[in-house]
Amino acid sequence: MSFKVAASDFDGTLFINQEISAENLSAIRNWRAKGNKFGIVTGRAYIMLPAHLKEFDLEIDFAICDNGAIIHDGGGKIIFETELPKKILSKIIKEPFAAKSLHFAFETAEKVYCANVNPNSWVLREQNRWNFPVEMIDSAQIESLPKINQLALDFESPDAAQAAADMLNQKFGEIIFAQKNTHSLDIVSAGVNKARGVENLLRICDWRGEVFVIGDESNDLPMIRHFGGFTVATAKDFVKREAKKIFDSVGAMLNHFA
Repeated sequence: MSFKVAASDFDGTLFINQEISAENLSAIRNWRAKGNKFGIVTGRAYIMLPAHLKEFDLEIDFAICDNGAIIHDGGGKIIFETELPKKILSKIIKEPFAAKSLHFAFETAEKVYCANVNPNSWVLREQNRWNFPVEMIDSAQIESLPKINQLALDFESPDAAQAAADMLNQKFGEIIFAQKNTHSLDIVSAGVNKARGVENLLRICDWRGEVFVIGDESNDLPMIRHFGGFTVATAKDFVKREAKKIFDSVGAMLNHFA
């Protein structure tokens, strides 16, 4: 059976101003009703998603999380996973720039473990509203944690996050890949990104149809470039310049290609 696959970034693309619009929800349901696949590809850990999916009554066919480091099927089952070496993480959080981060968020399949959390950290704000599993730890406990898919740091500006990413990629680039995600810094294993995440999904599920991707931030650029993807009208200009077409919304893209 022939079908199409659509993969959307979450924050700033599908989820805007703490909402998934009725237009987007209707378009997703129509897309899937025609036998096509729809899922989310995000820098978030999977455990941050279920509360949102429940609130907006949104069913998905897959979730590519932690920028491609872990992939879940529509029921939440892990079908692909990578692990960050804990010794490298211990080195990263001791780098001078790390002292300026508002948190160290060690993201695993079941929980986010947080160390050195500033009261202004977005993890606290999100956890208070959406109640996903978070455990506060001391950074010395890293070695005892479960498999870590992503380390997320948070800075006061996008420029600070980009400077930290550049430094880490120069120093540890053979082992990890660091990228700016607005004012956050997302660190995954080398070779992991959203484009590779979508490719891994297609390979594992043996899906061969047309692929449509859409995003709005710098961590979406690998998949936008690789798949000739799209962006939304609210995206940054540097993303718009690389997108094949700009849509008003995710729903508008789905309706265009349905």
